[in-house]
Amino acid sequence: MSAPPLSSPGRMRSAALGIAMGAANAIGYLVVLLLSRSLGAADFGGYSALSAYGVLLSIPAGAFQVIIARRIALDRTGEVTSGLRATLLLSAVATVVTVAIAPALAAAFHLSSVWAVVLLAAMLPGMLITGCLQGILLGSHRLPALALLYIATAITRLVAAFVAAALRTDVTGVMAAMLIANVATVLIGAWLCRRELRALPATGHGLVAEMVRSNSSLAAFIALTNVDVLLARHFLSPHESGGYALASTFARAIFWGTQFIALIVVPRMHRVDATRALLRATGLVVLIGLTGFAIVAINPRFWVTAAGGQEYAEYGPLALACVLLGIAWALAQVWLFSEMSRGRAALGALTWLVTAAQIAVIALWMHGSGAQIALVCGVGASVIALGGLIELRLRR
Repeated sequence: MSAPPLSSPGRMRSAALGIAMGAANAIGYLVVLLLSRSLGAADFGGYSALSAYGVLLSIPAGAFQVIIARRIALDRTGEVTSGLRATLLLSAVATVVTVAIAPALAAAFHLSSVWAVVLLAAMLPGMLITGCLQGILLGSHRLPALALLYIATAITRLVAAFVAAALRTDVTGVMAAMLIANVATVLIGAWLCRRELRALPATGHGLVAEMVRSNSSLAAFIALTNVDVLLARHFLSPHESGGYALASTFARAIFWGTQFIALIVVPRMHRVDATRALLRATGLVVLIGLTGFAIVAINPRFWVTAAGGQEYAEYGPLALACVLLGIAWALAQVWLFSEMSRGRAALGALTWLVTAAQIAVIALWMHGSGAQIALVCGVGASVIALGGLIELRLRR
């Protein structure tokens, strides 16, 4: 069953999703603004490293989103599912493991309390369940509801950051506030999907096997876009790691802000014009990325101080370099999501190799500054995007 051609109302819904994800990205900047100022550079680096670890553990959420969306869109007997049973099982395992190694993680990230890690572990079920709910809405073509869920997620995090900053809490206090926001997001998503949750089975045929296969590609991409913060925290000074964490937010803004393009590509990979849709998506990502680069290039120092304050003023040039890194990440994201929607994993395997090579190069050589780390990561992401283009040419 092919996805129907995109009508004018369909284009409007897609545009609404893009606007919502862009707004959520902008709200994410406000979260960074609040926390980078209230925590200070050294603690903000620790918070960013802990958050990056949480993102790595929540990898299955993105895989479930893509898989559930594809299954609902294709509507094949025995495959349609909400995915909640597998989600709850995986999240329980991840939570228990994280709590068990919490003391070691707190020491590795130079955190003042082990409770910050425990609170992060408590957020993992909510992260994975939200991924399932997003997949339900995407596969059902309920793009306005999906847009609302993205906005709700961003707003609850903003409120949590505001409260934490107002109370001048440390990293542990920030994580406690974020846990409350996490629960609120799940409740909102469950309400939006209440009709589908009653109708859809909790599991489907071959769900776990497909999740493992697709999860490999998505896991590779998330590792690709998060190891830089962990490496920066390890090799740079605490203050420099905080500066890199703030500058890298500009990179994440690009691929977060263009993620809606990668998501919209997913159900179109089963249409006859799949190649054209993919190339158009690539061009749109480049256009948005270059626009962001031009805006930041006018005055990098202004943008980085606006985000974090005068303490981060010296990291303006690094923020500009990170915009280019974000463009490379965004291109890799589009190609990987399109491959996942077709059930393939060659590009995902390449991403794992590139990520391993990046870690080796940074660990052994290019770790003297944040600029060196960003350069290595940008080259790696560009290799993945180029690999996707080459694969497309060979396939055609």
